[in-house]
Amino acid sequence: MTHGTWASEFLQAVAGDGERPTLEVGALRVGEGTIAASVDGCDVSLAAEPVSRRVWAAMWRFARGNAPLEAAARGREQSEHLDHLMHEDWDAPLVPARIRRSCSCDGTAGCAHLVALAHAVADEIDRDPSVLLRWRGCTPERAELSPADEPEDESVPVPAEGWLATGDLPAPRPLRPLPAGAVLKRLGPAGVRTGGLDLAEVLERAYVALAPVDESSQVASETDDDGPDAA
Repeated sequence: MTHGTWASEFLQAVAGDGERPTLEVGALRVGEGTIAASVDGCDVSLAAEPVSRRVWAAMWRFARGNAPLEAAARGREQSEHLDHLMHEDWDAPLVPARIRRSCSCDGTAGCAHLVALAHAVADEIDRDPSVLLRWRGCTPERAELSPADEPEDESVPVPAEGWLATGDLPAPRPLRPLPAGAVLKRLGPAGVRTGGLDLAEVLERAYVALAPVDESSQVASETDDDGPDAA
């Protein structure tokens, strides 16, 4: 059976490449941080620390306006993109590296009861992707931040709406005076000709014609022009 992205990742993390045992999984319960079931008479569970409420709130708000991400964040589809963002940008993968396994028999890594539970949960994730999100604490209810949930240090991601700037912005520095067409001169000939001239030369003439007139330079120029005539 081919599983979706989230289901496959979950199954690999818990059961590895182990084949599916022919064991009955009953009373499957998925809650925040804990998955539990009865497997062939054994009590089996999988536990992990939920994603931080602050991190999930930030991810939830980031997804707004992006239809595929919103659908994934609401558990409507398995999204490799959301999984990647949670892992790379927030360091909170949907399938955590540390999963606590427990079985009333011995609960070792190769326990058939745990493997059976992993397969059953993968099936549930394929049927309803929100199962994985619910286990990780990634629900709409936990996406709303209250004042008590605000981060205590800068290492915790914060939604963009959470920042408030105070104080006046510094005055902009004066622009450095550049001759008209300075960028064109830096780039050199365009290699395209129009009217017998290179396009860069035509544009440079246009820049010069449209450049603002420096009144002091104009006055100085007129004075220089009057000098020879006066003589």
